[in-house]
Amino acid sequence: MSLVRDTVRGAIWTISSGMGSRAIGLVGTLVITRFIAPEEYGEVTVAAVLAMTANQLSSVGLGQYLVARPEAPRSTAFHVTTFHVCLGVLALVLLLAGGSWLGPLLDAPNMSRYLPGLALGVMLDRIGFVPERILVRDLRFGRLSLARTAGDLSHTAVSISLAALGLGGAAIVMGNVARSSVRMLVFVRSVKLRDWLEPCRYSMQQTRELLAFGVPMALGALCEFASRRWDNLLVSRFFGPGPTGMYNLAYNLADVPAIQVGEQIGDVLLPSFARMDPERRPDAFVRSLSLLGLIVFPLAIGLGVVAPTLVATIFDERWRALGPMLVLLSALSVARPVGWTVASYLQARRLPRLIFGLEALKLLCLLGGIVTIGRNGPLWTCAAVGLAFFVHALASLLIVRKTDAIPLRRSLGGLAPALAACLVMAAAVLAVRAGLTSLGKLSPPLALAVEVLTGSLAYVAAALLLARRTSLDLVTKLREALRSGARK
Repeated sequence: MSLVRDTVRGAIWTISSGMGSRAIGLVGTLVITRFIAPEEYGEVTVAAVLAMTANQLSSVGLGQYLVARPEAPRSTAFHVTTFHVCLGVLALVLLLAGGSWLGPLLDAPNMSRYLPGLALGVMLDRIGFVPERILVRDLRFGRLSLARTAGDLSHTAVSISLAALGLGGAAIVMGNVARSSVRMLVFVRSVKLRDWLEPCRYSMQQTRELLAFGVPMALGALCEFASRRWDNLLVSRFFGPGPTGMYNLAYNLADVPAIQVGEQIGDVLLPSFARMDPERRPDAFVRSLSLLGLIVFPLAIGLGVVAPTLVATIFDERWRALGPMLVLLSALSVARPVGWTVASYLQARRLPRLIFGLEALKLLCLLGGIVTIGRNGPLWTCAAVGLAFFVHALASLLIVRKTDAIPLRRSLGGLAPALAACLVMAAAVLAVRAGLTSLGKLSPPLALAVEVLTGSLAYVAAALLLARRTSLDLVTKLREALRSGARK
């Protein structure tokens, strides 16, 4: 089977299973909002961000080495496993020791009670991290998707059950522990122990090589993580736990297209770019951008357009303020996948320092925007976040132009047809909404169904007209991947 078909089949596995499990997870989150107030949800969010920050600060980018260097010996995986687990233990111990004074500092005084359970979940994730990276390296996306889906299902079942019993924020924590446990067990059982845990003598040369690659990657990953999570800490500091809970939920909803489609494609692109002949990579990069835009843009822009109706349909009065936030934050799902595609490309080109520079730029724009214009209110914060991600996407394309002479007009030209089709879709939805409003009051669920159907039909028609070549290319690749999968 060709590498292209492997890549497309991997994308199908990861996107389809990811969308299914994410849909279940979203349903679970929406149900939980019936049992948990925004203030309590906000404090759990702050505690989770701190636990994930400890995890990120203690990671030195070694996992991506295994994916970018598929020829690396087994001793490399053992080195990575040992360093990753030991550094994680140290970071989490320090977090638990200092949690009591971080809560008041961030205007979330009760968040420290959630830290022990969240730290346990992080530790379970670290144990399963290297087996997960080996699955990605070996293009075993089916098993990878199974683990993620099973974990998300466990999280949803446990958190909803415990929230209904009145455990409040602790229900979310226990759901995280359940998800991490299931994923870790599937990852560990899917990879032979000798492939990642076979003892070997430690090598300083191997360690230096790992750190030379991993540290710049880790710095870039830290900036990328901070740009996704530290905004919650600033929102909590400026506006308190209630607005933080609503902001975090709006962000997570807006992030669905980027995480469950764009990020999954990024996971597939890195090993595919790494195995590809260097002269083929520029064309593959532009082609990937075009296909990515065709898939992700309608999901992101469509979510923003229907956001007011969606919030009126799903949430009670306590959560209605997140509607305008969702409209503004949907912009990040348009920009972020572009940055991920560039990051996968630069990793395959073994240029981790450029990735770090791009992520540092994004973090600087995001935090700078929040502490300046964002302090004027939560909606200003949402606008600053979206702007930061667009700056990062444009800078990423400029870097690729400099490194591989891929013209900016070629990169943006690959994205423009899908964006144009999305504008047609948005105009159709807004026109239908205006028409329904003039006819009289319509129930929010029915109005949402009409808007989604209208947007879907309008986008398909516009894409076939304005992005015909890319649309047909996508359909062809999907058919080839499905046929090859059926023959196996």
